[in-house]
Amino acid sequence: MIRTLSIAALAAAALAMPAYAGEPAAPAATTANDSAAVSAHAAELADSNAATQARNLLASQGYTNVSALDRDQKGRWTGTADKDGKTIFVAIALPTPKSAAAAN
Repeated sequence: MIRTLSIAALAAAALAMPAYAGEPAAPAATTANDSAAVSAHAAELADSNAATQARNLLASQGYTNVSALDRDQKGRWTGTADKDGKTIFVAIALPTPKSAAAAN
């Protein structure tokens, strides 16, 4: 009896599979929230990259023990760093990339 039910269940499943295979998959709906999340993540990555550039620029100028840098309202990266044995406040504004139209 158990074998009969198992075989019947397998047969029913095998017959149902082709019906599912023929149906097209529903496309993933892109919502405004998805786009906002992607652009927020891209902005976070860009900020992280800019902070790393600012830290590298400070290190090349002789600063050591550079703290975590935060962007202020004017777009400068600010924090603290050591130079010549003193801990000082540092602020650095990275150069903005020129647009292609301005270069021509």
